Amino acid sequence: MIDIFLLMIYMAGMALFFSGEDIITLKKSIAQILYEDDVEQSKISKILGLSQPMVSNYCGSNKTDKKDILQHAFFISKQIKNKQQVQFQNCVTFTEKPFSGTHYIADKNELIDDENKDIVDNLKKAFLMLKNKNLSGFIPKIKINIVHAKNHARSPEDIAAFVNGFIIADNSIIGNNGIRFGCSKHLTSLLLNLQKKLKINAIMNISYQDNINEELFTIEHLKKDFELRTGKKPIDILLHKGDFGIEPCTYILGKDALDVSNKLIKLINGDASL
Repeated sequence: MIDIFLLMIYMAGMALFFSGEDIITLKKSIAQILYEDDVEQSKISKILGLSQPMVSNYCGSNKTDKKDILQHAFFISKQIKNKQQVQFQNCVTFTEKPFSGTHYIADKNELIDDENKDIVDNLKKAFLMLKNKNLSGFIPKIKINIVHAKNHARSPEDIAAFVNGFIIADNSIIGNNGIRFGCSKHLTSLLLNLQKKLKINAIMNISYQDNINEELFTIEHLKKDFELRTGKKPIDILLHKGDFGIEPCTYILGKDALDVSNKLIKLINGDASL
């Protein structure tokens, strides 16, 4: 059976698939949202690959009552306004199974084996755990990210992270740019170095916290060169006071992405004195 969909790549490494009927409704909703935000119809026409009369027709028509389509439309419109690249492309699938929803795009050298799939799934669950949480006071100037390593990781290609960190608005994580192996230089380098001394597979960075309850978390300090000051084990949280051009930072360590996210939730919920 041949199923024809419209493939929409709207973020780095991520794609959404919709049926032909739903893509029409989606484009109509995006056009309406952008027009209400004072985006010119000529620009909307170029973005959506539609004629200007069609855009004009869409903008003047009734809004859809499909909540899932509207949710996607608002999210995609936000990415467009944030100057994210958006592409609409045709896709033909040869499958008996329904093919829709959110998917990640991988290069040939990123084909997912069982361990890689488990890591990607773990990172997705960590993202969903943190999504829409109030992170006021925890957001660094550089973006929050989580890196998760394979067992016996040897190089950056063995470590997955969110591309360019989490997307944050109004002190909350609202999205991400997909997941890639070997894409977070600093956190990946730090994790590879720490794995020589500690049994950890994941790190998250948040803003510097100087009053953490040491009865709940084992805390260690990093020297300016990011080496451990002592041989304390195990460690939940690392503190780095920064340097010239380097922002002070707190690193949450754990066995996987969900583990470090749980520790952050513990801080957010006030289980530690911050």
